[in-house]
Amino acid sequence: QVNSNASLTVSLAQTPYCRKHKYDPQNPLCAHIIFVGSIVKVNDSEADIAKKALFTRHPEMESWPKDHNWFFAKFNITNIWVLDYFGGLKIVTPEEYYSVKP
Repeated sequence: QVNSNASLTVSLAQTPYCRKHKYDPQNPLCAHIIFVGSIVKVNDSEADIAKKALFTRHPEMESWPKDHNWFFAKFNITNIWVLDYFGGLKIVTPEEYYSVKP
């Protein structure tokens, strides 16, 4: 509640990829991406979508104790950094990230 800043790191070390290629998890070739931004409580219309998405994947969470003051939030991404090779980070804008077609 005091500071909504947050970051999330996802690494290929979480998959078999780096082990298969014999990359140390600290080696830049074992790529990782860092998302930086802030956590924002969702509004009522967004909460319905968030609840459906969460409870579809994790139905047991719907019965978790209500007195824990859970709330639904979103990650407002402002910076994206990719470390996938030697020579430093690559910067990807949120606009570039969200415009990619799978």
